[in-house]
Amino acid sequence: MRTLGIGLVIAALLITVGVDPSEARDKSGVLKASNLIGKRVQSTEGKKLGDVKDLVINPGDGDIQYVVLDFGGFLGLGDKYFAVPWEALQLTEDQKAIVLDVSKKDLKQAPGFDKNNWPDLGSRDTAIVIYEFYEVPLPDEMPPMKK
Repeated sequence: MRTLGIGLVIAALLITVGVDPSEARDKSGVLKASNLIGKRVQSTEGKKLGDVKDLVINPGDGDIQYVVLDFGGFLGLGDKYFAVPWEALQLTEDQKAIVLDVSKKDLKQAPGFDKNNWPDLGSRDTAIVIYEFYEVPLPDEMPPMKK
């Protein structure tokens, strides 16, 4: 009970000084999945390409292998997902969006998948197709994603 009370006091103080507790940020410079999922993905021209729907983590080394981009559709219908190599993305300086160097037209030609039918993202063959499309070098020693 005492811990809960302290938490409420801290939340009240943050609100009093104009800080939304849900927006409290880690100042260490790390990226949290909760801050990436839902983030806007835009082209280098600033045009919205979609939003981050999920992250694919390689259990072999713990690195983010892909960011899953949700593109197209309306109200969740007709969406297409794209696995984009982490190395193909950059955070904007203010970290409010992620930049991908492709146009909407190019993205429509990218290897994508239905949100209810994911490909085997642990397959080296799948990785080769995805990395080649985004013109990102395939890691020399891509750790196996399957155990």
